[in-house]
Amino acid sequence: MPEVRDELWVRTPIDRFVLARLEREGLEPAPEADKLTLLRRATFDLTGLPPTPQEVRAYLADHSDGAYENLIDRLLASPHYGERWGRHWLDIARYVQGRITFPGVRHTLGDQAYRDYVVRAFNKDKPYDRFVTEQLAGDLLPPAKDRRQEFDQIIAPAFLSIGNWFDQCTDPNRLRLEMVDDMIATTGQAFLGLTMQCARCHDHKFDPIPTRDYYSLGGIFQSTRIVGEFSEHWRDGRQRLLQPLAMPDEVAANDAILQQIAARKAERWKLLSDEQARLMRQWRADGAKYRAAADTLGHPFIHRWAAENFDGEHNLRIAQLSLDGHSVDVIETLLPTEQWVKYKVEAPKDGKYRLEALYNTDDTTPISVTVNGSAIVRDALAKPTGGWELIYQQWAPICTSDLRAGTNFIRLDAKSGSFPRFDRFRLIATGDTQDQRVRDLAAAQGLNPLVLVNFVNDPEQPWPTVADIVPYLGAAQQSRLRVMNEEIHHLESTLKPYETVVSVTDQREPIDLPVHLRGEVYDVSKETVQRGVPTLFEQSLPRPAVPPNGSGRLQLAQWITDKRNPLTARVMVNRIWQWHFGRGIVAMSSDFGARGSSPTHPELLDWLAAEFMDSGWSIKHMQRLIMLSSTYQMGSNPSPDAAQKDPDNKLLSHFSRRRMDVEELYDSMASTTNIIVRQQSGLPLDVEKDKNRAMYVLACNRSPKGLGGEVRKMFELFDYDGSGVLLAVRPQSTTAAQSLFWLNSPLVTHFAGKFAERLLKMDRLNDAKRVEMAYLLALGRSPSREESTESIDYVSACIDRQQMARQQAWASFCRALYGTVEFRYVE
Repeated sequence: MPEVRDELWVRTPIDRFVLARLEREGLEPAPEADKLTLLRRATFDLTGLPPTPQEVRAYLADHSDGAYENLIDRLLASPHYGERWGRHWLDIARYVQGRITFPGVRHTLGDQAYRDYVVRAFNKDKPYDRFVTEQLAGDLLPPAKDRRQEFDQIIAPAFLSIGNWFDQCTDPNRLRLEMVDDMIATTGQAFLGLTMQCARCHDHKFDPIPTRDYYSLGGIFQSTRIVGEFSEHWRDGRQRLLQPLAMPDEVAANDAILQQIAARKAERWKLLSDEQARLMRQWRADGAKYRAAADTLGHPFIHRWAAENFDGEHNLRIAQLSLDGHSVDVIETLLPTEQWVKYKVEAPKDGKYRLEALYNTDDTTPISVTVNGSAIVRDALAKPTGGWELIYQQWAPICTSDLRAGTNFIRLDAKSGSFPRFDRFRLIATGDTQDQRVRDLAAAQGLNPLVLVNFVNDPEQPWPTVADIVPYLGAAQQSRLRVMNEEIHHLESTLKPYETVVSVTDQREPIDLPVHLRGEVYDVSKETVQRGVPTLFEQSLPRPAVPPNGSGRLQLAQWITDKRNPLTARVMVNRIWQWHFGRGIVAMSSDFGARGSSPTHPELLDWLAAEFMDSGWSIKHMQRLIMLSSTYQMGSNPSPDAAQKDPDNKLLSHFSRRRMDVEELYDSMASTTNIIVRQQSGLPLDVEKDKNRAMYVLACNRSPKGLGGEVRKMFELFDYDGSGVLLAVRPQSTTAAQSLFWLNSPLVTHFAGKFAERLLKMDRLNDAKRVEMAYLLALGRSPSREESTESIDYVSACIDRQQMARQQAWASFCRALYGTVEFRYVE
């Protein structure tokens, strides 16, 4: 431990390292901050929320020696702690609220389960080495007996898959490489503070990471499945893999039922296929007779078009699928709400027309049809065709409607659920006597009337598909189908609908990658590189062997969390330091390589890393050491000497004041209106009670009514990065627009109005006490006598001179509090 002259200043070992450096530079630490400043600083640092008036009064009334220590312990035990510190980690993990969606997928928590896992892990003070292991390879750990722990192991590896890879990349091989690159880059920067992605094209120019190490690591991640079905057609999209949130025995039970369902469906499909083949042999033999009969009856007007040739759509997308080796474009759900598609069609004359579609679905979502603004039907195509695969396509009538000569508009709507996959449409003119004429001629010539109708209406595509064949079957076969359908329905009713979450698993067969020369997709080395961890520490930390039948993710996690790894602990304690002080001991906290910045206190970093591992990788233990130190408890005003010698406060001569991030600003306004429920320390977090907090608001549609767009504007204005990249440090800009926000934003107006409404409901308070309560709620302190007088005078002036209503005047005062520097900054 360093020797220092001022032993009385030392509260924890941290202070020795900081003070020794200050004394060497001839500087003195700033005086200790006052009690209220420390309360507000610690409360925002650990919970992201302002202290309540009750907490302020209780802390000021506690004159015991352990008052501050008790405060830190209470805040570390708060369920809101995990939300604040989980949010820090989510920046590292590339999590963005509401960015990843699963159209048409029911019973899914998506990536929100990963968000809640991170919050839960911080609240429980999950050992960091376990936290790392679960995120890299939780699915490969032995099944846990505890239900919550097993679920954590399923959820945690979403860390690998929630990255910002471009799922609509037109080249699937390039996309595979980009996904691997994202996982390498994130793993390297998040846990090791290394820019390993720089070795993709050539040996790293500054750090000992050869290109072969990049592709050795790449094989581990290429052997990891993060996509459900990787379609070769980019417009189909590649949806992240979803896994059921259930215990292994529950998954096995469902899988057994699914196998039975699959067997019954295969049996049903075989029956339909056999019958279709048998009937087709008969019908094709009479093909000439059918065409001749249809020509005798005459062909009605028919207009055909591809589903993707629409005149407008909402929440749908064009997907490129494959059937019998041919590419097929369909339209399908993009977002499962308020979906519609509109077509413009030309009719040769006034009359009745029947709209038919070639489609498939495994859902029961009803389709509403509007023609020229008039509702025609509301429950079209509400029966599944058999599945989402294109083999289940069938032609079916949607509706019959009167059309006018010339241009007509047809619109198909679904309020929620999954839109059918539409391939093609046809519009057929109908006649009152046509159906009877068809039946009479078919009977006279021994033809099937349904097939003859097909030849009359659409001679280019007259033959029914396998999925279309049911109406053509005889009574005995129809009866067999009904029994099969009932069996399938019964089996489906016994499935347990477990919620699904974003997760990963190993590929069926592990993959070793070749070296991609210069990082190019198609220019590769002749030999592959065996999967494995980097070689840069192999003299002190042996490389684990990767099993031939596994990806190697578990071995990678074990290598990263080995105490002999010199980077893992240092990188994390540096992040903890950064999230408390605004700057890491290494300023570039995700780059510990040669091009990164040198540590300002290298011995302190080494000591913190050793202490972190010795404590059982406890993050809360490290925070307690930091926050109980004199270093953390300093005031934020530097001495003139320190301001001159250390303008960036790298030596920690004082505490650096900081502007709150956007979540803290939003939550501070929301707290003044009493919509954020403060949950008791020591109890688990109830996420449902906290959905009004900023970290949930964008994903949970809990914005103030009609102001969702304003919330997003605020987030963007105050430097929230929604791009999905790893954020080692939140950017912080200072713009005129930010100042104008507090004057003009409808969101600020809303919260100020609700704040005023809350104050005025405190009818036992006079105006002076009401001003005091406003200061306590917004700024965490009571006003001075002058501030109180000026505030009351301001409200009176708004009422008397500007003719404002009383609540409007108080709302203007509340807006002014929001606009103060003190509201936006933590000292």
